[in-house]
Amino acid sequence: MRDSLKMALKVILAVAIVTWLLKSGKLDFSLIGQSFQQGYGWLFCLILLVLQDMISAVRWKWLLKVNSDAKFPFLALIRVTWIGLFFNSFLPGAVTGDFIKLLYVRDLDPKISKTYLVTSVLMDRILGLMGLLVILGLASALYYNEIIILSPKMANLIHFNLLLFAGAIVFIGFLFSPRSFQEKILNLSQMVPVLGTKIHNTLMSVWIIGENKAVLFKCIALSVFLQTINFGAFYMISSPFYGAEIPFKYIITFIPIGFMATAVPISPAGLGVGHVIFDKLFSFVGVAGGANFFNLYFVALVFINSFGFLPYVFGGKQHSLKEAEDFESAQTNP
Repeated sequence: MRDSLKMALKVILAVAIVTWLLKSGKLDFSLIGQSFQQGYGWLFCLILLVLQDMISAVRWKWLLKVNSDAKFPFLALIRVTWIGLFFNSFLPGAVTGDFIKLLYVRDLDPKISKTYLVTSVLMDRILGLMGLLVILGLASALYYNEIIILSPKMANLIHFNLLLFAGAIVFIGFLFSPRSFQEKILNLSQMVPVLGTKIHNTLMSVWIIGENKAVLFKCIALSVFLQTINFGAFYMISSPFYGAEIPFKYIITFIPIGFMATAVPISPAGLGVGHVIFDKLFSFVGVAGGANFFNLYFVALVFINSFGFLPYVFGGKQHSLKEAEDFESAQTNP
């Protein structure tokens, strides 16, 4: 009952935001029709999104292999990844889609621990975020003088970007912390009432990944590549409507903030929330219509993710939402 109420509230929030954007004139769905007349933007955008989804399965495979001897066939992981994307896009929040993915991976390796499975998905998301932060930080530092003169708001945003980048470096340092420090943290974690054991086991799994520095750096490098593809998809479909020239190097200093915000499972695929945030971000560079730009990207993203329905229905064994919810409950409840 509580989960159903949370889902309903998220849908209501998303619908309310979109309704407000429509009434305020910030969102214009007619731009979707116009975008089909702008050369091959849609085609390139869809190709890049498909490419990103397929390659992202490689990163997760690397993380799974750290603590498993199973083979994890690439095509099988692509199928599982797409199924997860489908549920993440069409359910109010991303958690259920992730846990459905874990059920399928457990079929590939029944011996892998549930804690490590959950940690692998968590780290996969975090390392994807690291890719965003690396691009954000390096672009902000490299183009600092050019960006801060655009507007005072962009100057504040760039400083915030650099702070986030510093936080990413600290997190990577945490993964590489010495054994003595790890043992102190692990001992302290077990003192936490009720959740101590779960926190301890999760940190153990995180540091197992941290000990494999080669895998970790490969994952971060791949994340940078994948996020660049994602930015390219957004730019391809939205840039014809900016009404002003905004170089790609400027785009990557503020678009990552929007992507990070939409990654939080507040609404399905960032519906509504992403529209508002992108509208604000583009206003920092004096361009109106950010909600429309995100809307084009949102439609393309959901279109690609919707194809995850096919491997779910026709790809053999199916795991139900009830199984995913039970799996999630077993991991989150003491």
